[in-house]
Amino acid sequence: MNENHDSKETNAKSNRISINPFWLIITILAAVILSSVITALSLEAGSEKAVNVGTDTRSEFSKLYNVYDTISTDFYDEVDNEQLIESAIDGMVQGLEDPYSEYMNMDATEAFQETVTGDFEGIGAEVIQEGNRIIITSPMRGSPAEEAGIEPGDQIIEVDGESLEGMNTTEAVQLIRGEKGTDVVLTIVRGEGEPIDITVTRDTIHIDSVTYEEVDGVGHISINRFQQGTTEEFEENINQAADDGVEDIIIDFRYNPGGLLSEAVTMINQFVPQGETALLLEDSDGEQVPLRTEGSHNENTEDMNVHILINEGSASASEVFAGALDDHFEEVVIAGTQSFGKGVVQQTQEFSDDSMLKYTNTKWLTPDGRWIHEEGIEPDVNLVNPDYYRVEILNEEDVYTEGQESDTVTSIKVALDTLGYEVGTINDDYDGTLTSAVESFQEDNDLEPDGNVTGETSRLLMSELRNYINENDAQLDYLVSFINDEHDAGEIEEIAEENARHIEIPTLEELHEEASEDSTE
Repeated sequence: MNENHDSKETNAKSNRISINPFWLIITILAAVILSSVITALSLEAGSEKAVNVGTDTRSEFSKLYNVYDTISTDFYDEVDNEQLIESAIDGMVQGLEDPYSEYMNMDATEAFQETVTGDFEGIGAEVIQEGNRIIITSPMRGSPAEEAGIEPGDQIIEVDGESLEGMNTTEAVQLIRGEKGTDVVLTIVRGEGEPIDITVTRDTIHIDSVTYEEVDGVGHISINRFQQGTTEEFEENINQAADDGVEDIIIDFRYNPGGLLSEAVTMINQFVPQGETALLLEDSDGEQVPLRTEGSHNENTEDMNVHILINEGSASASEVFAGALDDHFEEVVIAGTQSFGKGVVQQTQEFSDDSMLKYTNTKWLTPDGRWIHEEGIEPDVNLVNPDYYRVEILNEEDVYTEGQESDTVTSIKVALDTLGYEVGTINDDYDGTLTSAVESFQEDNDLEPDGNVTGETSRLLMSELRNYINENDAQLDYLVSFINDEHDAGEIEEIAEENARHIEIPTLEELHEEASEDSTE
């Protein structure tokens, strides 16, 4: 038995050793290749081919990749893949349904940076849209536009030979702006004259965020937005007011949309000593962190009586400032109308292609812990603007004539009444008294006195009303009158309300809806 067992064991070893190594290697290679082919075919036939090829393998992205692959390969026309990705990112941000979060491409990022620095390259002129016309309201002092002879009221009809017909101000400005040192040819119409070409050499333009004037002994400091250097500009003007012996100051934030939070904090520091809370930041977990003032306050502000002027266009950083001073100083007076109510803060993230993501990451609260989001700041003295600030802009192509009734007719009556014409009872009825007033306005402006409001009559009426508003700041006049003890708070509020009784004032909710709609267009 032992001999037989040994023989079998020897034969088994002999059989194992006799396998040819060459065929063993070939077999292993064939198995590897077959496995690779099966895997490749499986991925090609599968529904997630884009997910596992150099991309994030998280399952929530599989649909996104599949849609991208389908459009890239099967769409009937040529596809710009980069634009597909840009649109996907933009759609993702819009899905937040947050009016303050947005994805900006390179051009939009550049425009955003200009608002932060106050610097841009262009001709240095402010423009507005009147009906279907783009009008120069004013060239900035010392700007290329002023040096080239551009005047207020000039209508721009072409930029470098391209017609502005049908364009809005944003589209027109994009054509006018350009690289420093380059020329732009503006074709303008001045008054009733023929079109003329004016060549303007673009330059770097800086917009001051702070202006100062003295009105009846009161220092009026206006801050149009918080950009880099705003606090420095403000300090220079507050020191100038002190040198002028001014004791009462108005800090004007009307239509100030905000800007850099850091500038708001350093400007608060002009009044509030070092180490005090300027505002509170609250994260998604409800944890609050105070932002404190870091420098010494400005001693010139100690003996000043501070009045803050706000309206429905005052938002974000301007509300941060107003809320901080309101909490720190009982004697500070806030006047105007209820502010916009933006109680959230945005963070930015820049990418290598110069695009940018701006997204909301925290709430902010006043030092006393008030969250004013969608509620705004209530003024101590309510000073609503007169009716003529809310006049409906007239379309030159529309015709208004005797016998009609509409809200627009009310606006026409308010406008003419403001300019000194007798319109009778202000209501929505286009009656004979209004016809006579329109005829008088037309005669004064060398127009055919037919009593109808259309065309050139509409344009001139809007233009003269705008000039009147620029020269007569009702809210500022109300507040100066209050500061100089010409009227007490109750009296000045009654005067303001009486002058604002004919045209409906939009609610804060309506303003928020408009802002939300504008942000998604």
